[in-house]
Amino acid sequence: MKKIPVLLSQFFPFILAALLLLAITGAGETPVTYYVPQSFDFAKNFYNSYGSPDITATIIGSNEFERGQTVTLNIDLMNRGKFLGFESDRTPSGADEIYAAKTEVKLEGKIVDASGIVASLSAGQGSPIEVKSVSQQVGSIRSGQNALTPAKFDLKIDKKAKAGEYLLRLDLTYDYQKNVQIINSNATQETYDANYWYGMMKQNQTLKVIVKKQADFEITKTSGSLLPGRESVIEITIKNTGEEEARDVMAIINPSDPISTTDDKAFLYNLEPGSSVTAKYMIKADSKAVPKSYSMDTVLRYETPEGDIKYSSALQAPVEVKEIGFLQRLFGWI
Repeated sequence: MKKIPVLLSQFFPFILAALLLLAITGAGETPVTYYVPQSFDFAKNFYNSYGSPDITATIIGSNEFERGQTVTLNIDLMNRGKFLGFESDRTPSGADEIYAAKTEVKLEGKIVDASGIVASLSAGQGSPIEVKSVSQQVGSIRSGQNALTPAKFDLKIDKKAKAGEYLLRLDLTYDYQKNVQIINSNATQETYDANYWYGMMKQNQTLKVIVKKQADFEITKTSGSLLPGRESVIEITIKNTGEEEARDVMAIINPSDPISTTDDKAFLYNLEPGSSVTAKYMIKADSKAVPKSYSMDTVLRYETPEGDIKYSSALQAPVEVKEIGFLQRLFGWI
């Protein structure tokens, strides 16, 4: 029975440390994991410091993009961590301890520095924006400073994304120096050893990207057909499915063998969102054309309301070559 108090006194610092960790972990909303070195002795700690890193993210450059783009989003990280102060935990005694206490105060100022930062970016479920990049290693950032290089994330914006604002979540994890303990100090020689107690922090921030309003097009109908060796008028109906007006629209076709044309441009003037217009072309089929449906590339050149010239992606217009009928062959009704 006499050995019990001795055992409790030996393990009391570790019990106290465990209770302290439980209290701190349960008090905050941010999950925190602490790494306490086995040699850390709370009975020899002179000061407790308060403060932590605080990382904020900012998109570098424009956050506005067009649908269908694959872009690189550059994110700058800055540490706005603040040192809130410290309180005395134990009064130093003697020259060596006074030297140890002063050294501890200096080193604990690094409580606001973030090290080993890892950044990851994600989009919400159902978002038309896909984050193609994996987590980024950012390195360390001292308080009041920016990251040496921005975090870079590749984004792919769906071709059918609607214009508007979309939110991305940036998650950050990093280590920071929670506490320092000076041991084996020698005031005369100004030497010491140190134990470091590190904590892990997690932060997240919402970033906004914008899919710009723009004209977009689709072919809704193709009218007319061809016969081998003859030419005919083919009508292509084009609709502006975007959110912005397209001005001075010109539809350019690029037929390939066995169909061809001598006039590959049709001027359609202005095309409002939701409106349609029909372009007409004189198309010829080669005499050896096999009866079937062929695709003809159609590209639209247009001007934005801001005066910029743009080209649409290639649209596919189906053109059918039909077989010559018996009567047409017999009487030449071609």
